Amino acid sequence: MAVATRKLVSDYNCFYSINFKKHSHLKLMEFTDSFSNKNLSIGNNDIDDDHTKLIEIINDLNDLIQTRGTREDFARILSLMTDYSLTHFRQEELYMQEFDYPKFNVHKKSHLEYIYKVSNYNLDLAKKNPPEPQEIVDFLRTWWQNHILMLDAAYEKYRKQANIEATYRKISRLK
Repeated sequence: MAVATRKLVSDYNCFYSINFKKHSHLKLMEFTDSFSNKNLSIGNNDIDDDHTKLIEIINDLNDLIQTRGTREDFARILSLMTDYSLTHFRQEELYMQEFDYPKFNVHKKSHLEYIYKVSNYNLDLAKKNPPEPQEIVDFLRTWWQNHILMLDAAYEKYRKQANIEATYRKISRLK
């Protein structure tokens, strides 16, 4: 499985460099999100870096729609986003457990609901009547914006107010 994941990451990086770098003006959202005019930083550089990467992938999906890329390419990038999200969620959950975040279960439930929804989108892309890619991108943009600004910002605020030290540890994305 690790070899397959490495190949997907390699394919994604190659696909990204060929097809999306030239379309950087088509950004749907930015870390300082022009759509809402809100800064998506929660004040933790490591977590903010992960969020920035996820936003870049959403923009890549949007670019693919704008440039009329194939549904197969869209599904492949969405699958990579799902893999990246799973790793991010695991890291975030370990981080919250470090400081015994009282709303951990609510936060984790949100992660599970997201994974279920996006996994179904990916499965539905292979069906005879797949969802419109724009519907998926709109869901991703809205979900991540709300999740970061409400749930993620809340746990970081709690940690800082409680004056608790915790480390957001990067785990391998290739396992």
